[in-house]
Amino acid sequence: MSRVKPSDRSSHERLHPWVERFVEYLRAERGYSEHTVAAYVHDLRLLQAYVAHHGDAWEHLGYAELVGFAGWLAERGYRLSSLLRVLSAVRSFFRFLTEVRVLPENPAAFLAVPRRDRRLPEVLSEADVDRLLEAIPTQSPVGRRDRAIVSLLYATGLRVSELVRLRLDDLDLTEGRLLCRGKGGRVRWLPIGRAARADLEAYLTTVRPRWCRFGRESAVFLNRRGRPLSRVAVWQRLKHWARRAGLAGSVYPHRLRHTFATHLLQRGADLRTVQVLLGHASLGTTEVYTHVHPQRFRTALDRHPLGSWLRRKSPAGDTPPRPAEDPACTPPSED
Repeated sequence: MSRVKPSDRSSHERLHPWVERFVEYLRAERGYSEHTVAAYVHDLRLLQAYVAHHGDAWEHLGYAELVGFAGWLAERGYRLSSLLRVLSAVRSFFRFLTEVRVLPENPAAFLAVPRRDRRLPEVLSEADVDRLLEAIPTQSPVGRRDRAIVSLLYATGLRVSELVRLRLDDLDLTEGRLLCRGKGGRVRWLPIGRAARADLEAYLTTVRPRWCRFGRESAVFLNRRGRPLSRVAVWQRLKHWARRAGLAGSVYPHRLRHTFATHLLQRGADLRTVQVLLGHASLGTTEVYTHVHPQRFRTALDRHPLGSWLRRKSPAGDTPPRPAEDPACTPPSED
């Protein structure tokens, strides 16, 4: 059975007034980006298509109808990750309608959304990052711009949406930092390392003035026509250079963000610092990187006073022996 897409049937239909009110709430009160709002609209158009298909009235939607909606999506080939996202949007939508007293009670309150296992982030090694950067020639204007993009993504952990929203006024190259406007209207200052700052300055002084013919465009990263670079274009350029570098697997902007966070932890940064740099509202979101780099915890435990005492008691600083039958007690390497 073919998968139903909102763009096939309902993308040109007017949104239901309840959905329009919810969308305005997401924009005005929650401060969500247009990208996030568009994702909500996409998912709620699916619900609108289902309601129209079954001839139901929105006022009469209940728990049974929403369970039927989930089954309807599953029958049409929606993967679990997509299904969970749609149901999460539906739950938020009906919770809002209840809070503003459009509905007396929330029909989605008991709609169970099964939790999926959190996938570990895919990261590049430091050697892979070096290969990627070295594969980008800086002799051409496009290469110089792309080198600045890749350097900045890796050096700051920016989301690609944050990167393409950067404006010239957001840069403070004298202090080596930039102002990032993140999710939910949150703003944070991010330091720029020396290497990334050098790549960025090279692009800004030799390439961007040539492309910004009329001097009115404030976006940092432009295409050759002088227009702001899109998220899709950044993804395509990164994919191109990763292929040139011979890197295995898919390399995409968010993978550089994962790599940034993981390498920080490997070099001794604490989890709270990584949370702030990534712009995560919750430390729980950042904790996924601890599964990528468990050596960080072994190193931290080795710094415990008991670990220091054991090293002092051991001849020549060697690690004291542990019972062979309990390999879990083997202390970490001192490397």
